[in-house]
Amino acid sequence: MKKHTRRILTALLVLTALVCLAVSASAAEKSLSLPKTEYGQNEDILITAYGEGKDWVGIYAKGEEPGGPASIYWYYVAEDAEPGEAVDIRLQRSNNRAEYDMLPPGEYTVWLLLNDGYEPFDSIDITVLATLELDKYSYKEGDDILVTANGEGKDWVGLYPAGEVPGGGTQSIYWYYVADGHTPMEPVSIKSGTHNTDRADYADLPAGDYTMFLLANDGYDVIDSIDFTIKEVKKEEPAPAAEEPAVEEPAADSEPTADTPAETPTEASPEAPVPSGTTAPADTAKSGCGSFISGGFILLVTVLGSAWIAKRR
Repeated sequence: MKKHTRRILTALLVLTALVCLAVSASAAEKSLSLPKTEYGQNEDILITAYGEGKDWVGIYAKGEEPGGPASIYWYYVAEDAEPGEAVDIRLQRSNNRAEYDMLPPGEYTVWLLLNDGYEPFDSIDITVLATLELDKYSYKEGDDILVTANGEGKDWVGLYPAGEVPGGGTQSIYWYYVADGHTPMEPVSIKSGTHNTDRADYADLPAGDYTMFLLANDGYDVIDSIDFTIKEVKKEEPAPAAEEPAVEEPAADSEPTADTPAETPTEASPEAPVPSGTTAPADTAKSGCGSFISGGFILLVTVLGSAWIAKRR
């Protein structure tokens, strides 16, 4: 009886050890890794995961928990790819979260989740940095155009007229290296960069449509691009000269008004009054003198008449 019990216990111990080893081996086969934790906008985000069955990888905005909002992009580790294969998460299944389309700049978390559920096995936080930005998308002629770019080595920014393709046989108008003479993510005036003299007709950046490119490693592989417009500054036309008001002539038969001076007395109108302080016409003065002499003569006759009557008395 004792031997039989020992055999059962031994078998149980061996079975337990085998199960533990199997679980450990299975756990060791599941893993999640990324080559780095900071990426430029539009840069491939390569994920390497090991799993089995319905184990899957999903990317969420940082702070979101699996099982809450839907993942942004996701894939089955052993069905949509080979375990251990490097996969760009942006090219996998999408849940159409438009605000996170192609993973704009921000913070995210990559999760390895077990068996088609939401039990996490591992997670890694990553950051997506803006690669190319302009201070605005519409300018006026003469405005400064500030570019913010993220790059390394010989990554460079080039400005082209809209429709031209870098490396297509035409040179950029202005260009500069992102990390040579500048600091990544430092705002840079594009006109402070190198001007290609073959584009003299664009030196002052006349009105029109343009494209700003971020290009990789001194070549013509496009990392990012932004379209923008420069608008013409219209010159203000001088205001027309103001017309002088017409002077209205008074009607010939109209009555004098406050604005119309009275007619000057003439010989045809001797009764017209003379304004105060104005010397009387010569004829009027003579008439006054005659009245004075006539009055004196009458007075003299009266006095003499009175004296004669008195004498007779």
